[in-house]
Amino acid sequence: MSAVRRVLVSEYPKYRTHLKSLDADSKYLRFGHHVQDEVIDQLCDQFEADADKNILFCVENDNLDFVAVGHIALQDEMELAFSVLKEYQGQGLGNQLFRRVIQWCRTHNQLKGNMVCLSSNKVIRHLCSKYGIHMVNDQGETLASIELDHPDITTYFTEAADSNLAVMDYMGKRFIHKLKQR
Repeated sequence: MSAVRRVLVSEYPKYRTHLKSLDADSKYLRFGHHVQDEVIDQLCDQFEADADKNILFCVENDNLDFVAVGHIALQDEMELAFSVLKEYQGQGLGNQLFRRVIQWCRTHNQLKGNMVCLSSNKVIRHLCSKYGIHMVNDQGETLASIELDHPDITTYFTEAADSNLAVMDYMGKRFIHKLKQR
């Protein structure tokens, strides 16, 4: 598929489109409850207004549409959230996003936070376990308590390599996309 890249602030409106494109089940898994598009608009307005506190990573298709997004909210405490369009689920994109988001958090000293994991969301629970994130069951639902390791030199090298690879991937897709439009 594609490299996972950090979303430019000017592209944040594409996150709104992505969230609204999620099917009902995927929206439920992303937000922990059913949400209407109006609520998504309100949230995205806040994300866009406070872009330095909302870091996004994405995987795009060849048309440069976001098909998977990892969101790092840096309000009072770091919180992570992930979403993948239904037709792209089961292809490992969530794993790619999860790894990349955790890597960014480590290199930017965002080592403690949380994430809501619905008990029914086996995929996100598996990813939490895979990446050493502790989960606590609270009244039938699960909260992931994130405590990441401090970065080492390998973390910084991997972050730099992944960032550069993602930029090259993005530039290639933009070039091809522009050729198709001619």
